[in-house]
Amino acid sequence: MLNRWMTAGLVAMALIIVIGMTKVYAGNAEKSESEGAKLEQLMKTSNAAIDQIERMIIKWQGQGIGNAQDQAELLAGQLGLPQPILVRQTGHDVYRSEIQAEEQHAGILVNAVVTGENEYYVIVQLSGDKFTNSSQLTSLHEQVNQTLAESGVEAGWNYAVQGKGASGATASIQLQKMEDKLSDRLSMHAAERYTDANTASVSYRVPELSTAIQSGSQILNMQMAVHQDHGKGSNRITLGFPVITIEY
Repeated sequence: MLNRWMTAGLVAMALIIVIGMTKVYAGNAEKSESEGAKLEQLMKTSNAAIDQIERMIIKWQGQGIGNAQDQAELLAGQLGLPQPILVRQTGHDVYRSEIQAEEQHAGILVNAVVTGENEYYVIVQLSGDKFTNSSQLTSLHEQVNQTLAESGVEAGWNYAVQGKGASGATASIQLQKMEDKLSDRLSMHAAERYTDANTASVSYRVPELSTAIQSGSQILNMQMAVHQDHGKGSNRITLGFPVITIEY
């Protein structure tokens, strides 16, 4: 499990361009809107689209100048995590600390990756499920934002949600049902589509949403995907803001 996460975390360093674009376009939103308010908007959107939410993930990522261990210890202390441990992964030193989600409490994972002399890349992941207290998750989200900003890290974040869809419906039909649920709430303009035998995915331009990236000539704010799991006899639904950054 550690190796899987660490590999994913290091690969995610390539998303710095995506995160940078997210910050640029998010900066065009109301300056008075807090990161917590932005997250609450995305939570309401996903709750309207998915009847049975099973997993929520907020991922902060950014580059920093300084000592990776100091940054990991700062974040761990602020977020109530254990002392970070040093692990070695794909040629990098990584300072890592984690607590698992339990009952109403969110899971928190901190990785500070040494990327050069006096340079690091930090990843903070907040996770929850249908039992997690959403107010606590929002509060932690704002706390991460403040701690990273105060320590000089230029970071951005994305949000992903997964849940169950109806059994017996194809992926395309399930996706259409989700679009119907959201079309009265949001001005959704489909920009990119992908379908195969078991999966349907669409990325959208949604002016009302505050997080965004640029993909070619398109500005994207949200991605929805449905994967038909024949083994379980159900559909797995994934929403990503501004795009999906987890497996779907």
